[in-house]
Amino acid sequence: MKIYIFLSIFILGLIFNIKAQYIYPLSEYSSEMKGYELSNFDIQDTILYLPLGESGLHLLDISDISNIQETFVYQEYEKRSRKKVFGTAYNVNVIDNKAYLAYGVLGLKILDVIDPTMPYVLGTYYRYEDVYCSEIFENFAMLGYKSMGLEIVDISNLDNIKMVSRNNIKDFPVKNIQIVPPYIIISGGARGLKIFKFNEPFTKFKSAEFPKSHLTDNEVNKFLIRGSAGYIANDFRGLSVLNMGLPLYPLEVNNIKTNGKAIDLVIDRNYLYVACGKYIEVYDIKEAEKPIKIFEHIDKDKEFKSLKIHDSKLYALYADGSKKYGFVVFQVE
Repeated sequence: MKIYIFLSIFILGLIFNIKAQYIYPLSEYSSEMKGYELSNFDIQDTILYLPLGESGLHLLDISDISNIQETFVYQEYEKRSRKKVFGTAYNVNVIDNKAYLAYGVLGLKILDVIDPTMPYVLGTYYRYEDVYCSEIFENFAMLGYKSMGLEIVDISNLDNIKMVSRNNIKDFPVKNIQIVPPYIIISGGARGLKIFKFNEPFTKFKSAEFPKSHLTDNEVNKFLIRGSAGYIANDFRGLSVLNMGLPLYPLEVNNIKTNGKAIDLVIDRNYLYVACGKYIEVYDIKEAEKPIKIFEHIDKDKEFKSLKIHDSKLYALYADGSKKYGFVVFQVE
């Protein structure tokens, strides 16, 4: 009888391990630079788009992950009061051969990247506030300002980009933007979440009421929604889970302490990947409000900052000291 019990436990454990998601490193790219800034990055086809602060947007060919090569660096400046003012590449979204670059004091830059060796500007929008991030919805760009909340612009005509809604919040540093019509939710570090509701039709962007605030016990570094669940990379507090059934009134239903500060999140199928310092943690989220950690990867020489899934591979951007940065390419199994 004991043998049968032992075999049953062994088989159940084997089945669990087969179903579990894990990652292992395939290759690594690294470079050195003084004063770089790491935020997010994006991938389209075989090109990785990497914003590095004042040094601009770097394009890398990842068609051969064992021999990754830089193909282009986009940098631009404007002369203001006889001085050169350079943009700061903070965040980028690449959609249909257009790169939407949050370029700091130089605003939103929309680049044609059909030829990744020779991108060029299709459109620009700024109003003297640093654009830190953006999110695209239909013919609109949601702009997250570094210290002034949210603005929405119509990008249907790239020669004449117009503001359609302004929802300024003083000293609110927008880290990322989530769109769940008719709601737009922005995360702002220690300022928590701000939730805006718009009247129908949603694309008129007329506020239905004043925005609602949701504060957490730590900094909201990244916020993602899937279905009725929201996930927060909540800095020292770890991974927080919200019930978003009533989007104006998020309810925390779970919190999991991560090995390090939770900085970034990415979801692929039923798995959630968390960048937390020297660790990347993998959670099963089949039960959306009850994530179960099933794997972790540690590298004591790296601080993981941003994650992206592409072609069944996980790309993990990291910092290594004040001068060295790079990313590790993991196979996802």
